[in-house]
Amino acid sequence: MNKQLLSSTGLILAVILFIAFIIVVNGNFKSARVDLTEDKLYTLSEGSLNILSSLQQPITLRFYYSEQVAQALPSLKAYAQRVQELLMEYQRASDGMVQVKIINPRPFSDHEQRAQQYGLQSIPIEGETDPLFFGVAGTNILDGLERIRFFQPEMEDVLEYDLTRLIYQLSDVQRKNVAVMSSLPIDGEGYDPLKGQLDAEGGAKPWAVMGKLREMFNVSMLPEDIRRIPSSIDLLMVVHPKELPQQTLYAIDQYVLRGGKLITFVDPYAEIDVPERDPENPMAAMVANRSSNMPELLTAWGVERDASDIVADRKTARQVDFGARSNNQPIEYVLWNALAEENMNQDERITSKLRQINVATAGRFKVLDNATTEITPLLSSSNEAMLVDKRVVQFRNDPVALLTRYEGGTISYPLAVRIQGQSRSAFPDGARGDGRDLVKMPDHIDEAVDGIDVIAIADVDLLDDRFWVIMQDFYGQDLAFNTSNNIDFVHNAIEELTGTEGLISVRSRTGFSRPFVRVEALQREAERLYRAKERELENKLQETRQRIARMQVDRNVTGEEISTPEQQKEIAEFRAIADRTELELRAVKGNLRKDIDQLEGLVKFINIGLIPIIVAILALITGWLRVRKRSRGRFQS
Repeated sequence: MNKQLLSSTGLILAVILFIAFIIVVNGNFKSARVDLTEDKLYTLSEGSLNILSSLQQPITLRFYYSEQVAQALPSLKAYAQRVQELLMEYQRASDGMVQVKIINPRPFSDHEQRAQQYGLQSIPIEGETDPLFFGVAGTNILDGLERIRFFQPEMEDVLEYDLTRLIYQLSDVQRKNVAVMSSLPIDGEGYDPLKGQLDAEGGAKPWAVMGKLREMFNVSMLPEDIRRIPSSIDLLMVVHPKELPQQTLYAIDQYVLRGGKLITFVDPYAEIDVPERDPENPMAAMVANRSSNMPELLTAWGVERDASDIVADRKTARQVDFGARSNNQPIEYVLWNALAEENMNQDERITSKLRQINVATAGRFKVLDNATTEITPLLSSSNEAMLVDKRVVQFRNDPVALLTRYEGGTISYPLAVRIQGQSRSAFPDGARGDGRDLVKMPDHIDEAVDGIDVIAIADVDLLDDRFWVIMQDFYGQDLAFNTSNNIDFVHNAIEELTGTEGLISVRSRTGFSRPFVRVEALQREAERLYRAKERELENKLQETRQRIARMQVDRNVTGEEISTPEQQKEIAEFRAIADRTELELRAVKGNLRKDIDQLEGLVKFINIGLIPIIVAILALITGWLRVRKRSRGRFQS
């Protein structure tokens, strides 16, 4: 009886202790986290923590979420929990400087009206009478307002960056002044940045990169014939400088020597620079100049952008469909490249954590022997790249021929470089003005005050929308989905040059794709063999048709062609060649599929079958050891 009472009392005490333990843990260890993901996706990055610790004024984040409406969307409900948990993590890490309010905006309530006033997006849900709110509005004590109109589940990989950027924009940080100079309509035509819209219909919209820059910096445009760069400019960005006047180059020279920061994009063949077509002279567009350079300045700084070479790299080539030119199938276009982590300098903060940067018909830089500056490559091709004369691309661009005739080299070419150190003026006697006389600034300097700091990129197209972003309309709102880290590279470069901590470490966490590298290698090898044989077949087909065309063709009274024995023999031989080549092509494709299937089966076995088998074996071994130990104890007793 006593034993039964003690057992019951012990059970009750155990339950009470367990409940007390849960209460204590929930009350005192709410912030405890164990993040087992490779990139620590559920842990705030060092950059976010630095921004939170530097806040000088309180910020309020109002999370508007229609919980009842979201019950019909399980995936969105799970994502909303992720957003809410991350918001609470910001509040805990900010030491009270960030206050999070969770608000359910019921229909016709003050909260719904306030959410609409903040500019948050509500969307209708099929089967529900009430709209769904799922966004956040941030405010500071100065009535500043920033918002995320609607959290897109497809953009979960940039969730921390978007929230940290919102807090950063609400903080009292002093924005840097960035000036842009370009021969391209990068800021649109007739676009008013103050209104955020076009003044007239039919004008070109600004490139997406300009909108992204304006989110973080004070951006202004400078004319190409400017005589002096204002000293208030923290950084100058020169995009596609085509035949700039000498006085403009002189102004840039003096700005850099005085300590101004510069990022320049120069290109041997800019895809985005599409010349206007002249119906009366179709060749004019083909021979039009699509290159840009600043040879005087670059030479003075110790580098040279080769004027004629384009870098082709099969190892980083992107899949592009050229329609009939590639048999309506995507092929590896060796002039359009997706640079991976191994193509980026991992010792530089600008590029160390980026995943992919897309470039197109990029050039290369050469370091001059007499350079007095330190040249640091930021982006480079693989060591299997080759050089292609830009005239090949300009006049007879054949993507299939480029691929089949590709001959990989052993040299890695710098595509983007950082130039630092002492440098002298490229215009020691001044520049020629409109009167063609040399004109010298009153405060002209011959040598850098504290050394120069310049970043030069041998590609303009990486700024083009199609190489880094997809714009989608979401209930009247333009949403940008990044497909590469091109804009992150530009942002990082600006922040690094201007000495702004900014969001470099947060930005580098965006994008968490895990490609099957081995499968991609198998596909590239099979693609090489397939395209080579396909090209061989096409050449044989063309040659045979030419031989047949040169042969005599007779016709009977009805107009039907009469094939001679020679023609019939020729056609039969060609058909035999075509049949054999077709079989070889099928064999190549079959081997590709076979190798990929084998690799896929191995991966599935390791992920699905191997671990359970190991656990089962360990369980059997453990059970056997216990039985053995028990049997041994009985034997000894």
